[in-house]
Formats: sequence, C-alpha cells, structure tokens
Amino acid sequence: MTDPRHPSRLSSITRRAAVGAIAGGAALAAFWPRAPRSRRTIPSGRVVLRYWEKWTGPEGEAIQRVVDRYNESQDRAWVQRVPVADPMSKAMVAVGGGDPPDVLGLFSYNVAQFAEARAAMSLDEFASRPGAIDPSIYKPAVARMLSHQGRPWAGVNTCYTLALYCNRAILAGIGADPARLPRTIGELDALAERLNERDGAGKLSRVGFLPNLPSWWPYFWPIMFGGSLYDAARDRATVASDECIRAYEWIGRCAARISPAAAGAFANSYARSFHSPEDPFISGHAAMIVQGPWLANFIRHYNPSLDYAAVPVPLSPDVPDPDQPRGMLEADVLMIPRGCPHPEESFAFLSFMQSQEVQEQLAGEHCKSSPMARVSEAFMRTHANRSVAVHDAITASPRVEVLPQTRAWKPYADLLIGAFDEVWSGGDAAAIMTRVQSRAQAILDRASDLRKRREGAPA
Repeated sequence: MTDPRHPSRLSSITRRAAVGAIAGGAALAAFWPRAPRSRRTIPSGRVVLRYWEKWTGPEGEAIQRVVDRYNESQDRAWVQRVPVADPMSKAMVAVGGGDPPDVLGLFSYNVAQFAEARAAMSLDEFASRPGAIDPSIYKPAVARMLSHQGRPWAGVNTCYTLALYCNRAILAGIGADPARLPRTIGELDALAERLNERDGAGKLSRVGFLPNLPSWWPYFWPIMFGGSLYDAARDRATVASDECIRAYEWIGRCAARISPAAAGAFANSYARSFHSPEDPFISGHAAMIVQGPWLANFIRHYNPSLDYAAVPVPLSPDVPDPDQPRGMLEADVLMIPRGCPHPEESFAFLSFMQSQEVQEQLAGEHCKSSPMARVSEAFMRTHANRSVAVHDAITASPRVEVLPQTRAWKPYADLLIGAFDEVWSGGDAAAIMTRVQSRAQAILDRASDLRKRREGAPA
C-alpha cells in the first residue's frame, strides 16, 4: 500500500499524461480553478479541505448546503467547495504536479481511469477507519459503478437514469389515452407519428418524439434493444452486435420518417433551449422526450401546470419485463486523489456524504432518485418529481446497464457520436457499427496494454 502523503511516490502519474491533459489549452493561470470566497470565516484550528466539484447554479447551491451541513456537524475539518469545469483533466494535472485537491467530484465513467492511473486512493485503504463504507448500502448497480477490478474507488454523489416523459394533455388532445403510455418501440413510433404537426409552410412545429432531442446520449439506444456496448469479461467492444445494429437502424428510420434534414433542423433549433422556458418539452413543442429526473425541477420552475408523466423508455418487443425495467444508469461520484494533503479528513467527509439522510437531501434537491438500497417513505412521498418511482425502479433493476467500466470509454463514446450522425443522415447502420467496433476495439487494446505496463511498474 502506498502512502498518500508522499508525492514522490506518484511516479505512475506521468508528466506526459499531465501535459497531455492541457495540450492546446490556455495558460495555466487561466486554466486553474479558483476558490470562491467562503460564505463565512473559517473557524481557527480547522483542517481546510479543497473540494473540486463540477456543479454550478441550483445544483451547486444544493451541494453547498450539504457541505455547510458537514462543516457545522463537526469541528475537525472545513470543506471549501471550489467550482471547477472539466475536473477530470485538471485533476490529472494537479495529481501529476503533486498538488491535488482533497476531494474530487467526478463522473462514474472516470472511476476506471483514475484507478488505473493510480491517480486516486482506493477506499479499501480506509477499511479500518471509522466510517468505513459497506457497499451493500447502495443499490447493486450503483455499487458496481463505484468499484473497478474488484476494489472500491469512489463514493456516490447522486445518480440518474433516463425515462420517457410524456405531455399527457397533448396526448389526450389527439385522442390517445394519457394513462396508457408507450412501452414498446412500436407503440412509441405509432404514437409519435400521430403527434407530429407542421405549420402552413410545411415546417415542423411540434414533434411526437425524436431520439436526437436531446442528442446527449447517442450510445443509449442499443440498451433498449437488448444490446450492450461492451463485454467486460473479454474487454471487447460489442456495438456491431445484431441488437445494437437494430437500434441504430431504428434511429435511421426515425429520421427518414420526417426527413433527416427537417428532423435535424428541429432538434438543432432547441440545442440551447434545454432547461429553460423554451425547452422543447416544457414549451409543448415535443410531446415526448427521453430525459433524466432533473427535468421535473425545470418543469415546476418554468411551467408548473404542465401535466406530465414518465415511464421507462420503450423497448424492442422482445425485451420488456415490467418487473425488471431496463435502462441506463450513470452517477456523479466522489474520489480522493492520491497525494492529497489530508486523506483522513477527506475520507471522513466522503463517508458523511454516503449516509442515507444526506443522499436523500441531495437527491431530493437535484430532483433525482436515491442511489441507496434503503429509501425512506418520506423521500418518495414528498419528491418533486411525480414519477420518481419510475427512476427508482430502473436504478434498482437487475437489468439496468452502466456505462462501460474502462478508461477507454470517453474516446469510444466520441466514436458513437459520429456514428449516430452518420446513421441519422441515411448511412448503413451495419457497416457503420462494424467500423466503429473495430476502432473502439483498437482503443480498448491500447488501454489494456497501458494497464498491463502500469501493473508491472513498481508502486
């Protein structure tokens, strides 16, 4: 076990990796995060912990209230939240330079990269400390996201799943039953076609549903056809499987029904409107949309009278199981950078964040479901999202999928962004996915080679 207090033992975080993280960037002074002024004077004698977190706006205010709660709950440490854009890249630079923060707020797909780069401390290094975390406190899929290669590396800091949100008033307006929302891809397609509207010039004024609205999850759709992007046991990309190809063929058909250009133009017109009064769903220009649970927060702020409901995203007819909903799960996580100044105090804060009560406070304010195995009745009853039970069921389902737990996920995902656009424009899905799988596998193989070299290097 390495000693986190000695930066000299961080040789596995190469200077080349650190420089690469900011290649092409601005000067370091502009790049580096700056702490905001503290809300109050830090009490004397406290150990000050720098906590880098990506959230700003209402989400940042919510996590600040939790931080304030921790600071008032004990007299050993004082957590200072520092809003940081792109914390992953900046943290790699900071760890490589021997000056990391004490706590990092990252995404679940960052866990593998930080673990394999030895840029974070495994939580089993604190197994004998007060507050040691039992992974059974989480829903099983959440616990899986927080570990890598059999070791725990992160604590959770909210999670989310996707659901199909439907405007019940618009559905009722065309004679559809707002109490019977689509559960299969076929039902979704048929209903979406009935909901499309055009103005006098033939331009789309309302869509029933578009899979590129928003375009944030181009890798999501194979899950709904029974496919998977990655075989972890063999470290293989699987996006060219029959199920994945069927998913992207469906995407091509969705575009073709309206026309790729018209559907693309409609989606692009709302690219900067999400989570605002002009959001396509909140404003009524999209009758159905796949979104995360936070959408309810923006609905109650901008259009509280909107009559909406959510269901699990419709599936290929051979996939549904109402008792075990299928979907995708992602999480925000907390990690302790290796070489941080105060690892013991950092772990105490991370452990505090893993309590059911704290997680329900944060998840409630972010309008998300709870990542914890136990969920209070009051949390569900008073939640701002009337469909939170849908998200909770997906999170707890044994059939929920998490993003590929590999350090190669980000470049793999970038390939899928381009592939989605190609299929949308009429490209052959089978040929495109076969090419993407080959390129993704090359990325995975390089990551595997790097991992093996690091595993053979001295700690």
